[in-house]
Parts: sequence; structure tokens; C-alpha cells
Amino acid sequence: MQYRYWILWIIVGALSVHASDSVNFPFSPPEWQTAICLPDDPHKSLVDKSGALLYHYKKGGREFGTRVSVAVTGDAVWQKQELLSPRVPVVNTYRTADGLHIIEEAFAVNTPARNDWILVHVTNTGKEPRSLQPQLMVDTKLGLQLVDQHVVVNNHETVTTSLKMTGLVNSQQVQLATMTVPAGQTAVFSVCFSNDGAIPTAPATVAQAAAFWENAPLPFGRIAVPDAGIQALIDSSIRNIWQAREIKKGLPAFQVGPTCYRGLYIVDGAFLLEAATILGAGDQARNGVAYELTYQQPDGRIEVMKNYSKENGIVLWTCVRHAQLTQDKAWLESVWPKLVRIAAHIQTLRKQTLANDTPLDDGLVPPGFPDGGIGGVHAEYTNPYWNLLGLHAFVHAAHWLGHADEATQWQKEYDDFMAAFRKAAVRDMKTDPHGNRYLPIRMDGQDLPQRGQWSFCHAVYPGQIFAKDDPLVAGNMAMLTATEREGMVYGTGWDATGIWNYFASFYGHAWLWQGNGRKAAQILYAYANHAAPVLDWREEQSLQGEKYKKVGDMPHNWASAEFIRLAVHLLALDRGDELHLFEGLPAEWTKPGMVTKLTGIATPFGKLTMELQVADDGKTVHLRVEPLTDALCKKIVVHLFGWAGHDQHAVIELDPTKQNSFIIPLAMFKAINNSNQ
Repeated sequence: MQYRYWILWIIVGALSVHASDSVNFPFSPPEWQTAICLPDDPHKSLVDKSGALLYHYKKGGREFGTRVSVAVTGDAVWQKQELLSPRVPVVNTYRTADGLHIIEEAFAVNTPARNDWILVHVTNTGKEPRSLQPQLMVDTKLGLQLVDQHVVVNNHETVTTSLKMTGLVNSQQVQLATMTVPAGQTAVFSVCFSNDGAIPTAPATVAQAAAFWENAPLPFGRIAVPDAGIQALIDSSIRNIWQAREIKKGLPAFQVGPTCYRGLYIVDGAFLLEAATILGAGDQARNGVAYELTYQQPDGRIEVMKNYSKENGIVLWTCVRHAQLTQDKAWLESVWPKLVRIAAHIQTLRKQTLANDTPLDDGLVPPGFPDGGIGGVHAEYTNPYWNLLGLHAFVHAAHWLGHADEATQWQKEYDDFMAAFRKAAVRDMKTDPHGNRYLPIRMDGQDLPQRGQWSFCHAVYPGQIFAKDDPLVAGNMAMLTATEREGMVYGTGWDATGIWNYFASFYGHAWLWQGNGRKAAQILYAYANHAAPVLDWREEQSLQGEKYKKVGDMPHNWASAEFIRLAVHLLALDRGDELHLFEGLPAEWTKPGMVTKLTGIATPFGKLTMELQVADDGKTVHLRVEPLTDALCKKIVVHLFGWAGHDQHAVIELDPTKQNSFIIPLAMFKAINNSNQ
């Protein structure tokens, strides 16, 4: 296929690197979990920070009913834990003891049976042979038996080792045969956990696990950035999303996590599905969209959770965004009658507010469950925000499909809804301790100002329901900024004294949409630095130095999806009929020889492939952008602020229908930009 390219040479000014703009996990949680299972795996095997295999979530009266680990010697001290690579979930746990180095490799294979393994490498660093008596630890609440050199758990699952089992020390410890490690040499033994009771004939190898992942059909390689820490989190996020996925009713279902959120939630799923579609897996994501639509009730509403009317707006936006990113009007037409019924139900909800027992919600939607830090049923704004957002997307889709009459009809409904929102917002505005005027989520204002503001951020982006200069947005963003700790918004989730990790993406996207890409890039790094060293996130965690509290799943894959979305949108963001590039490009990614690249990323204008390559001498940048396929894109806007040494309004506009090739001296930028205004 013959491509046309736009080529631009940009002289790059002096760039400063901030120490905080690096990934070194200073805000990592003190404990963590890693998924080692395979894509679409029904067995969601986890490894904790200690190296133990975790099974039977919420069984036996505790978080994990079964924990399987090994103890080579009683004085071994944990040193660190890391992955073999971001794309290969082999978890390496390192320990030391007097004269010993110990590495435990935990991984899953499907060769030939689906089993989990711990390979224990014991290196004798001393000058004399060492005789050791390792123990197998099987801490379970589901029953344990030692039968014919294997441990039976829960009546059918088995734990075996390559060392002979000599007997039970107690109800949780199995004594293994003595192993002798010659001086200066390494001995290896294995432990295998089998969900189906299989007894392996030979140990699996890390090479087998690595070969599987290196050939797995996951959408790696679509995003390439020059910061190894950010790239590692992007790749790990992709892997974690596919590990959490599961086949249900014959279809792949994108799920949030492996434990308490092992399912597809409407709001979480919206962004998981968008992330998968952005990565070019729109055909797989469509099954998830179809799954959401199965929750439509006879009266048109979408209902998974009670008093959660925002699900209606979320599904409207999800369907419209999916159709845009897959460039598939025919599919959107096929589900359009369902979307019309959802919109009609939102209209019905608004009518109900005029007859219920509270005047606070008049013209909006009835009181509901806010979520994201606020429990109970209240007169509040998360449900109005998302239903406004959904109707806004629905009207846009009607125009896109050429449904002019419907677009006019629903625009009137949206305008009336927005007018009701504005009236209520004026009534409910509060002032925070820093003097910022903001709109609380609960209409009575009875909570922290920042609590539950996830839906406000979504209303800014992707909702796009506010003008850029809207004072409500400015006040709310100032209020959120005043709460920042560790580079993140503090106390906005369920833990009033903690950090909701992936709220960073909601917050970063809002700043990006408001035109502050530099702030959004800083937030990406703060987000990255709250991950665990094994490259995943807990939903919420405590600030450093405070007593640790944990909230939610881990790995949490709404967090994975949000990291992917924010990283992509810093580089390429659609704004109406324009595609904007590099609004949030970190200056740290433009040092000599660095390359930033997107390959086949889905946009509403077709697939985007582009490459930004800094010359080895650091004086010029080569930008290559392949043609877009949708004529709706009127122009490509290249932003220079923040990375090319120019002011906030410095841009270059490219015509996506023509081939462009030119070299521009630095001194000409001002004149060129003035001529484009």
C-alpha cells in the first residue's frame, strides 16, 4: 500500500528534566499482588509480595483461603520482587540468608496442563557445601491431606514438589527432604499447584512461560515511548487487562480484576472497552459493548445496580464512542433503536423528579447512589453528570448518522436538562477552605469537597459538556488542586485519607481537555509512581507514612485502562473535527535520539500512525504522520508548547488530505503561527 507522509523538521530548544518526572515507585504500596494467569484464564492465580501463591478468594473466612509458599531456611530475608519483563508475568522474589542467595520464580503455564509453578533457585555463596531442609507451606482453610507425595487441598487441588515430602510438621507445613548445595553452585527445586489435580511428570520452565507470552496475540507495540518506566507500565497494563478477561457465554468479557471486581461493571467497563478499542482490538471490545446492552430493561433503562441511573448515560456514551473509534456507522445504526429507548428513559427520569418528594432534583434525575467514595442514596450530581454526558454524545451521534429530526428533538431535551443543572448548581455552590468556589457532589454539601468528583472530571472529559472557560470547571479544578498530595488528588474516593490511584487519569484528562497538557503529563508520572514495582495498581491506598489501608482489587484494570488512555491522549486527542498531537508530550521524551510512536491507534478519523524522532544531536525533530482515512478530520494540530521551547499557543497545522514536507527554522515559528490564526 502506498502511503503519503507529512514530514516536519522542528528545531528543539533547551530542555530541562525534572527529577520527579521519572518512574521509580516512591509511592508504591507496602504490599501488592501480581496476576500470573494466562489471557482469558478461568483460574485467576495471584502472587503476593512475599512470593506466595494466592487462591480461593473470600473462602474460609479470610481474604484468600489458601496460600502456597516455600521456606528454604528460617533466616532468609526478603530483598525485592520484580517481573521477568512487563509483558511476561514471571514473578521473581529475591531473598538472602547467611551464605545464600535465593530466587523464587512464580509463573503459570499450559504445557500440557494448566498449572502454577514456583521454581526455587538456591545459590551457595560460601566456601563449604550447605545442607538445607526446605519446607512447603500450604496455609489453607479448605482442608489439607498429605497423600502419596502430594498435598490435596479442597478435596481435588494438588500441590507437588520435586523434593520428597517426608511428613507434616503441622497442619500448614510439609517437611521436604534435605538438599545439599555445593560451594559456589546453585540447586533448584520446584513446587506445582494444580487446580484440576494433575500430577506433573516434569517441572515447567521459565522459557516455556516466556515463549507463550512472547507469542500471545495481545496488542503490544501500538504505543512506544522513550521512557522505559512508562513503557513498562503501558505493556503491563495491556497484559493485565487480557489476564483479567474471561470467556463468558462463549464471548470474551473484559473484567476489572481477579478478586472483588471479577466482573464487567458498566462504568469501569466503558473505559476498559475504550482502551481495548484504542489499541486496535475493537472487534473484541464490541462483545463487551453488546454485553452491556443485555442489561436493557423493558422500559428502556439500563440497570445493573439499583439507584444508579448514570448507567443509562454511560451506555449511550460507550456505544457512540465505540462506533466512532471503529468507524462503524452501520453498527451504530443497528443498535440505534436501543439507544433511543435509553434516551427516552432519561427523559422519563427527569419527569419523575417533578413529582417526587424532593425539590432539589427538579429537572435532573431522582436521587441515587453516587459511588466513588459516597455511599447511600442522595440528591446528588454523579447521576445528572453522566446522563447529561450520555445525551450529549447521543445528540452528536444523531448528527453523525444524519438523523436531523432526532438530533433537533434531543438537543432540546439536552438543553432543558442543562438549564435545570445550571439552576441547581447555582443553588448548591460552596466555598472550600482555600476560597475556591466549587460544586459538591452531594447537593447538601455534607462531605469533603473533593469526595466523589470522579463524575465531574468525566463531565469535563470525555463528556465535553462544559465550555473551556466555564467558571464552574475552573472552581472545581482549583478545589481539586488544593487537595493534592504526592501529586494526586487526596481523599476523593472511599478512603477519606487516601489516594484513589486511577482518579489521576480522570483528573489528568480534565486538565488536558482544559488545555494544560504539561499538568496532565505531570499527573501521568505521579500515577506511574503509585504503582507497585510489579507494574500494577491497587484501587486505593494510603499516603506514605500513614497506617496502610487498602481498598479494592489488585491488579485493578480500570487503572490499567486509564493509564493507557492517558498516555495515548497526551500524544493524540480528537477535538471535534480536529486531531491534536503532543498537547501533553513530556519534554523528557525529546532528548537526543528519542523516539515516540503510535502505530494503528484507533481515532474517530481512522487509524493513526505517527512517529516523532529526535536527531542524535538534539537540534531537530522528525515528525512523520501517515494519512487519516476520514474526511471529517479538518486539520491536524501539532502543539509545540512544553517540549519544543515555545509559548502555550505555538502550533503547526497540517492538512490531512495533502502530502507535506518541509524544514522550518526556529525563528520562523512565530510568523508561521500568526499566519495560521
